[in-house]
Amino acid sequence: MANIVFKEKKHEDKFIIQVSGEIDAKTAPELKVKLELSIENGATKIILDFNELTYISSAGIGVLNSIQKYLKEKSGEIVLTSLSKEVKDTMDLMYFTKKVKVFTNLDGALVGF
Repeated sequence: MANIVFKEKKHEDKFIIQVSGEIDAKTAPELKVKLELSIENGATKIILDFNELTYISSAGIGVLNSIQKYLKEKSGEIVLTSLSKEVKDTMDLMYFTKKVKVFTNLDGALVGF
């Protein structure tokens, strides 16, 4: 059974969401709600730290894609960091890594975003 856990923190003008667990058809709506609430609270630069994410399905990538499109309209952006090989391979397969910036680690994202 898939589960997902979020930890949030702010760093200057960037909003960091650390995501642990799995993003699939069951948990993708939770991710969507979390991202929408962050945006409602003023986040326009969102770093998703996937260091502890073990799996993402097409449903999860669909959520990320729709939020990315919405943020771009508002001059915002999502960036990703700390992707495992499995998560990166899935995102590569769906060409999502061509739509967003991907950083090796959180420190790189904080400096480069």
